[in-house]
Amino acid sequence: MAWWRLLVVVLVSGAVTVVALRDDSDPLAQGAATGFVFHDKDRDGVRDPGEPGLGGVRVSNGEDIVKTDRDGKWSLPVDDDTAFFVVKPRGWMTPTNEHNLPKFYYIHKPKGSPSVRYGGVEPTGPLPASIDFALTPQAEPTKFKALFFGDTQPRDAREVDYITHDVIEPLVGKTDAAFGVTLGDVVFDDLSQFDRLNKVIALIGIPWYNVLGNHDINYDSDGDHHSDETWERIYGPNYYSFDYGPTHFIVLDNINWHAAVTGTPGRYTGGLGETQLSWLKSDLALTPNDQLVVLMMHIPLHKAEDKEKIFRLIENRPYALSVSAHEHYQEHFFFTEKDGWRGPKPHHHVVNVTACGSWWQGAPDERGIPHTTMRDGAPNGYSVFTFDGNEYSIAYRAAGRPESYQMNIYAPDNASAGE
Repeated sequence: MAWWRLLVVVLVSGAVTVVALRDDSDPLAQGAATGFVFHDKDRDGVRDPGEPGLGGVRVSNGEDIVKTDRDGKWSLPVDDDTAFFVVKPRGWMTPTNEHNLPKFYYIHKPKGSPSVRYGGVEPTGPLPASIDFALTPQAEPTKFKALFFGDTQPRDAREVDYITHDVIEPLVGKTDAAFGVTLGDVVFDDLSQFDRLNKVIALIGIPWYNVLGNHDINYDSDGDHHSDETWERIYGPNYYSFDYGPTHFIVLDNINWHAAVTGTPGRYTGGLGETQLSWLKSDLALTPNDQLVVLMMHIPLHKAEDKEKIFRLIENRPYALSVSAHEHYQEHFFFTEKDGWRGPKPHHHVVNVTACGSWWQGAPDERGIPHTTMRDGAPNGYSVFTFDGNEYSIAYRAAGRPESYQMNIYAPDNASAGE
């Protein structure tokens, strides 16, 4: 959409003519998008008269990050494949959809996604004159809890039912967590299961964020850039950030898809790439150094090709934590100099417990649900993170077991009596 100025010219003959001149001061004429972040007083998602803009809120296009001015206005560069998103500030919340998925973004794809098996974003048409992000106030205490699922990973509807009864059902109406996160491999290659699983997780009744995993991508895409078209249709950007309470959460996409070429099958590697690294650097630069930062990813940090570039961005921050999944076991890493870390103290990286255990395998229990222990022998489950200022603690929850179930000790059936 272009803006035009009208120039009225009075000719010598007395005739009047109107000339339309393109106004290059208009951001849209210069390849930029604009909009507002506003207080959505009636919670309808639309900026109505009397709903004020909110200043100082971060907005990004996946490369650049700006803060809204005093009126809540922002402007960012745009091309024909841009995901705009607001960085949710403390004390405010974006709308959520019917599956409790946060609506914090606008996808601009005038021609839609390339053709992929599981469907991408439909054509969005011309750039809107104003892309507005709605926020409503909410209480966010300094101390709060969040649920972390690793690898829910159902292949089909039957395995979605396993998740429903083994993991979700005991949480419905019984958790005091502020929000939840699935740390990638939301499904197992069949992306048509996204919606079915989203409906189930929504029963927990809290906002739910998602991280892209290697089993969540379009394997039929022609490269990494288009490997998340179905993901964008359902969840939005493949990386983003938000604040809750005093904590800054950063969702990263560390899945690089290398499409098949003649004689070579497609494959993935772990890493962020230069564009995302640049965005991460900008995001951290706008985050106070005394604020706890939580990086959430799918592939463990030490397996990323550009791990040391990530280390350089966070190693001098006094409060940083990173969390992944992918391995189907639990592990705690404390990166030091031998790992390429140069910070004054070790960096804590958590490989989170997986909800599916080992891909929903094992003999069925009395409920018909597999005894799907993880690769380390521990039961499938999830983690409850408690954040309190710059401190945190982690509690393991075994699926289908009470909170007190934390350990098994096995002993032989028979033992010889000592002399």
